[in-house]
Amino acid sequence: MFNWIKRQRSSRGFGIHSPFAYDFVINVLRERCLYYAYSNIEGHDNRLIYRIALHLHPSEVCCGGMIYDFKNDIPVCDSRTDRFPFYIISKSAGLSSFTLISPQYVAVFIGIDNDKELKDRFEDMKNDLHGYGMAFYNPHRAVIVADKNLPRQDFRINF
Repeated sequence: MFNWIKRQRSSRGFGIHSPFAYDFVINVLRERCLYYAYSNIEGHDNRLIYRIALHLHPSEVCCGGMIYDFKNDIPVCDSRTDRFPFYIISKSAGLSSFTLISPQYVAVFIGIDNDKELKDRFEDMKNDLHGYGMAFYNPHRAVIVADKNLPRQDFRINF
């Protein structure tokens, strides 16, 4: 019960001191407003993936062993050149075909509560963040942002 209350508090930004983490939690993970493309996107998890991709501008999206190049498809509103690969990792995407192609990446784990192998993979990747990167997670899904410009922090929140 106490963990749920603590997650609720952090989910609203209380106790989050990193400007990137605060913005990511409030404006991406916990965003409740409608996006223009929501009519074409079904499911909470797919909408979450869409919001993360719009916010972080990945260089490519890797799902189930397939790599989709979105460099020209996702609108970029800033001059960032440090765009990382974006991995969607779930039981349906298959873990056997998953390999990291960059030390800096964004990974979204869907369904970690239903699959021990998936949860173990998340824990391994989270523990492999040596001195940089942030992990945002709850009992059902997780996001790792492995960016060398971010301090090493973990956030257990509801999203």
